Amino acid sequence: MTAPRHLFGPVPSRRLGRSLGIDLTPRKLCCEDCVFCQIGPTTTHTLERREWVDTAAVLAEFDAWAAGGGEADYATLSGYGEPTLHTRFGDVLRHARDRGFKTALLSNGGLMHLPEVRRDAAASADIVKVTLSAWDEDSFRRLHRPALGLTFERLLEGEQALRDIHPGKLWVEVMLVRGVNDAPEQVEAIADAVATLRADAVHLNTLTRPSLSQDGLHRVSEAWLHTIAPWFTPVAEVPAFKGKAESPLDMTDDALMELLVRHPLSVAAWAKAAGIAPDALESRLAALAESGRVAYETDDGVRMVRATVPRA
Repeated sequence: MTAPRHLFGPVPSRRLGRSLGIDLTPRKLCCEDCVFCQIGPTTTHTLERREWVDTAAVLAEFDAWAAGGGEADYATLSGYGEPTLHTRFGDVLRHARDRGFKTALLSNGGLMHLPEVRRDAAASADIVKVTLSAWDEDSFRRLHRPALGLTFERLLEGEQALRDIHPGKLWVEVMLVRGVNDAPEQVEAIADAVATLRADAVHLNTLTRPSLSQDGLHRVSEAWLHTIAPWFTPVAEVPAFKGKAESPLDMTDDALMELLVRHPLSVAAWAKAAGIAPDALESRLAALAESGRVAYETDDGVRMVRATVPRA
């Protein structure tokens, strides 16, 4: 069976356990061009909302996966770009929910100022995760490089308005980059903005996967993340890997590539989630590495594996 084009994983997620990724955008379509993005620079930088990929095809792939015994803690919209750019993202989440799956929307929050986006997010996602890593217009532009027309004020007001109507959980991710937005006064300003969202949880994150968007970026130390966690309301969490992943030993090459092209992974974390030894994982990937389809790199002491040949 050919690997699905719009599904990947389930992925071992630090927040969602065993998370089935559902991708609703081509590579790399987004309303932002974040300096820390693991996928790489945004090539289609837009605020235009439309049915970027065929919804019927996505739902058919999901149904085939579920009928084949697929299991996941969450069906999660994520992948190459911003999922709310797809006008029917809510239909996809409702479809998964109707089939008994919990649902999550991982969004940068850039389109939450639109009432129709907030409505669909609130009605279809058990968890909505938005990002807030800046504290003013200048820091927003330096970190996220938004498409023309998207401002920090719009982003923050949209996320605040989502909180007012969303009956499920609202999570806020704060992505910190060493030397960019991790100074004490910067973190305090971010924490003040985050507090206005009345989040159910705040997750402090840093570069757990190497960025493809800009060289010379480095992760913030775990010790600093734990030091500043109490500055947030609620007290921020520093996510750790949990849950289980399908064994790579049981996955086809196509399925492995669909996962890695969207989700570079730590070798140690992936092996642990799959219940296998790191050496066994690298042996499984050896042929893909020899052919140049995947490559290893070490980022701040963490050995990572990523796809080198993106899916068209």
